[in-house]
Amino acid sequence: MLILLGTLAGIVSGFAAVLFVWCVEAINNLVWGWSLDGGHHVPSTALSHGGSALPGWYPLLIVPAGLMLIILIVRRFAPTAAGHGVPEVMEAVAMRSGLMRGRVGVVKLIASSINIGLGGSVGKEGPIVQVGAAFGSALSRLFGVRGRHMRTLVGCGAAAGIAAVFNAPIGGVMFALEIIIGSYNLSSFSPVLIASVAGAVTSRRFLGAEAAFAIPEELKQGLTITTTYEFGAYVLLGLVFGVAAVGFNRLLIFIEDRSHAWRAPALFKGLVAGLAVGALGMGLPQLLGEGHHSMSSVLTDASEHWPWLLLAGLALLKTVATGVTLAGGGSGGVFAPSLFVGAMLGALFGQGMNLLFPGQVGAMGGYALAGMAALLAGSAHAPLTAILLLFEMSDNYMVILPLMIASVISTVVSQRLMADSIYTIGLSRRGIVLRDQEDSALLRRLRVADAMKPPVSAIADTTTFDRVVRQVMQSDRLDFPVVDANDQLTGVLSLDDLREFLKEEGLDHLILARDCARPVITLQPHHTLLAALELLDQHTVHDVPVVSDGRLVGSLRRGDVLSAYRRSLKATSASGLAPHRS
Repeated sequence: MLILLGTLAGIVSGFAAVLFVWCVEAINNLVWGWSLDGGHHVPSTALSHGGSALPGWYPLLIVPAGLMLIILIVRRFAPTAAGHGVPEVMEAVAMRSGLMRGRVGVVKLIASSINIGLGGSVGKEGPIVQVGAAFGSALSRLFGVRGRHMRTLVGCGAAAGIAAVFNAPIGGVMFALEIIIGSYNLSSFSPVLIASVAGAVTSRRFLGAEAAFAIPEELKQGLTITTTYEFGAYVLLGLVFGVAAVGFNRLLIFIEDRSHAWRAPALFKGLVAGLAVGALGMGLPQLLGEGHHSMSSVLTDASEHWPWLLLAGLALLKTVATGVTLAGGGSGGVFAPSLFVGAMLGALFGQGMNLLFPGQVGAMGGYALAGMAALLAGSAHAPLTAILLLFEMSDNYMVILPLMIASVISTVVSQRLMADSIYTIGLSRRGIVLRDQEDSALLRRLRVADAMKPPVSAIADTTTFDRVVRQVMQSDRLDFPVVDANDQLTGVLSLDDLREFLKEEGLDHLILARDCARPVITLQPHHTLLAALELLDQHTVHDVPVVSDGRLVGSLRRGDVLSAYRRSLKATSASGLAPHRS
């Protein structure tokens, strides 16, 4: 059943992606081309090559208008539709098992279409992930799917959206598993794979099967490692881009923090942000919108068309424009901007390599493509997604080795320098931990009260030594709680604690239980089982007393934790497709 629901989620998300792309193109054509003639107009080409048709101040009018319109729509209908989109889906998966409001997807699609179409410096991936995930969640509620199966269907919708927008079904699968769901278990893999294929097939029916970055066949041979020595260049690229990815993330977060600290009405923030982005777009129209045309140009043009100063300026200012757009209330993703920045910096790196080693290294476009993957991998901490997505988007097997080298090294470096990715840093600040394995996440939800056994017979602290020895020897337990006259737990003892006293004679009535007891390590019923396991590991104890208000209410062993974990896992699996009862 989950496979069928995943297929349905993929088809629906595929249609949503087609509608999203059409909306963005229609708004682009209308606003930047003043027509609906079927041609594809974007801000960079309209302002660069059609200057006679559009006045120079045009972005100062269009971009702020778009941001303020988005703010009004989002605040009225779905406040959670603002921002990236991906972190909101990750939070829903981690905290609510994937439960999302269906309205969010619709509002996100409308708001992001307006934002991207009117020149906002954001990408399509965040919106379509949130749209697809919202459809997956709605489908789960419709068919009574709960628990981890709902999370899987949310991942199905996200994967299908990515696959449909970028024409990359394998990349969509990796994105959902690596970023949204956060695991690669087989029960999730199959539905997500089917959904991603369904989304890609649906979009290809209407949008065509061309690769996102069409690279001429005669240039593909040059977009790879040409000599053995060039491996070193791509290793260096990975190291540099790991640092660059951290800089990209920190600059976006810095701009967002400054926006939050500025006490101003939302519409006024949108106006100021729109004017700032519009002003940047007046001088460098490549910064407006997704920048897809500029990325394709860098991959295929000769280096003389892209001076190094232009490449460096575009990389820095694109990051600023994206941060300002989102901080001003915009709706869109950071995925495409990271690809743009990676392409510009990669091309700059490639120019440097060709200058230092003329005739011994590959074309600038190969480094641009590797830079796109490396910056995406480093900023999102998702190397597999970056490798496979860029491989599919370029439709070029020759690039797989450079992509693997650069992406993996960039990810390792960025993780060393910054624990959180661009998608998780905001959630981590709110105390939402997303990167636990499934077993850790389950142990966090279970409490000591779910696993503890009834308390064992305690030993009164005034019990004489001979009676303590007799009770310990007659029991198969290793640890024994000691309580005072008010039943308050005062310590714990074991056979090992009694050994030194057994060497002495005549202590039967001189030594009491409290003289043998050692300081007690306790748990409380509300503690998580993950905390209980950590306590058991740290102190190498066999049996931990559970107390409430100082009184002994139970005991917990490692085996009790594992038994509770297995019961909960079995119950989750059995109820995952159970009908929902309201």
